[in-house]
Amino acid sequence: MSFFSGLSFNQGTKPGFQKTSEKFGVCFEGIECENVAENQANDVKIKFETCYNWSQIIDMMFGSLEYFYDASDFEDDLQDEIKDWLASVDGWGLLFTLLPFEFQQYFLLMYSHINMNHQEDDISNEDMFYRIKAMYESETQGLPFSDLIPRVEVKLLQIIGGPKEHERRKMLLIKFNGSKFKLIAKFSVDKKRLRRTLAEIAAEVVGQMVEDSEDLEIPETLKEIVSDKIVDADWVSDCWLTKVQNSRLLKSRRLNEENSKRMNSGENYEKLDDCDLDDRMDNDTIEECLVNAVNDDDNVEEAASSGVLATCNARVLNRVRRLVS
Repeated sequence: MSFFSGLSFNQGTKPGFQKTSEKFGVCFEGIECENVAENQANDVKIKFETCYNWSQIIDMMFGSLEYFYDASDFEDDLQDEIKDWLASVDGWGLLFTLLPFEFQQYFLLMYSHINMNHQEDDISNEDMFYRIKAMYESETQGLPFSDLIPRVEVKLLQIIGGPKEHERRKMLLIKFNGSKFKLIAKFSVDKKRLRRTLAEIAAEVVGQMVEDSEDLEIPETLKEIVSDKIVDADWVSDCWLTKVQNSRLLKSRRLNEENSKRMNSGENYEKLDDCDLDDRMDNDTIEECLVNAVNDDDNVEEAASSGVLATCNARVLNRVRRLVS
């Protein structure tokens, strides 16, 4: 293994690379680069899409997704795990690429110095890493190595529109805020619909109707399965709730554009603010928004076949009611 872990010459993770676990599938979608000139951004993008192996990052995703309950908690947990990983020998290769050029030169000099002084020793990559880390903190008079770790941001987003859209798929963005540039790694995350046993099939139906398995008078052994299906139902309904909100937003913007034209022509108008979910929305209005959200993307057959309009609809309706109450 190279001392600069994860780095190679054109042997990295290419866009389209996929890994799966029991419950999830992750696909590497590519890289974006910010805070640099366009030609440099393209160069950075190509290098990180061909010369770096993102498999360990994906494995960390699976670890955090295994206990997924809430998007915010998941984002925080994964951020902390990636920051700790960057401070280890496994994350050293990626951290090194994010450092300013002067720091890279400094670490290369330390690497050469240690190699020259231990030519007869068989130094492992891990041992080399900790020797360089100790030398850095000694040379900088105790400046923690952890101060070099860039700020990491993780965002789990809904995919609305486009060929990647699916009720079970979300986009995961990991932003590394380096001093040279901001590197954004993009991954799509698919949550599998597990219906392997009669218990899972029954729990899926129950999970779409209740908020907490502890409220149910069922054997304790089944409550864990129902809890998993409640999380699964929320994962799917998040997509449709976002589509409802997006549909309302587009409708309000169209109305405001029409009102603006009327105002300019001297006609009466009534302004509707962006993102305003009218508190007068009744069940029929909410259902109409949900159906319109489906119709806007020509996914009626997919929604019907997956049971969205028949089962997830009730969960979306309840969540929208709470949102506007």
